[in-house]
Amino acid sequence: MIRKSSILLVAVLLTSSLALQAKESLQPYLAPQALELAVFLPPPPTVGSAEDREDLAAVLQVQRQRTPQEVERAKRDDHLSDAVFPFAGEIFGPRFTLDRHPHTAHFFRRTLKDLVQTLMPAKAHFARPRPYEASKEVQPILPPPMGESYPSGHTMDAYLTAILLARMVPEKRDPLFARAAAAAQSRVVAGVHYPTDLEGGRISAVALAAELLHNPAALDDFNRARREVRATLALD
Repeated sequence: MIRKSSILLVAVLLTSSLALQAKESLQPYLAPQALELAVFLPPPPTVGSAEDREDLAAVLQVQRQRTPQEVERAKRDDHLSDAVFPFAGEIFGPRFTLDRHPHTAHFFRRTLKDLVQTLMPAKAHFARPRPYEASKEVQPILPPPMGESYPSGHTMDAYLTAILLARMVPEKRDPLFARAAAAAQSRVVAGVHYPTDLEGGRISAVALAAELLHNPAALDDFNRARREVRATLALD
């Protein structure tokens, strides 16, 4: 009995390890430098400028007015891995889960690789300090995020997810973009981004979505995911 249990445990651990390795070995669809955001993104406000001070004032105003419900929502929205399912679960219903959508999960995991590959050089280029680094008055409710403040990566992820899902399910376009806007605002509520960071994230998402939907491998996986999602929602 002990030997059988040990064998079973080893098999479970090996399966989990292989699944994790497969997930981590996913590559971006796009080649490095295929999309250089810093080339066409508008720059963030200059540190110390009137616009920069207005941006900080907006963060502080949101901080003063944020409700416990907004704080809880901001904490829930602080995720990226497999974020498509909690993101759209409220819109698509209880059947929109990871276990039922392997093609969808695969597609969005790879697009996340593209997002990080595209985003981080732009953050480094603009090198904008976070609001809580600029002012001790800002009290963030999340651990310090990776990278600089502009553009907002979580906003980019939320809008990229909304754009791609809206292409799959145009019937849900309005609530998807409303969900993206709420997720983006959560970053200001959390005290980790300025409002202008969100605008940079939105522009970045549009640019990346356009590149992905012109990439043959990404488009092929997108179409598989689309068929899977629409079958779950019984839309075709």
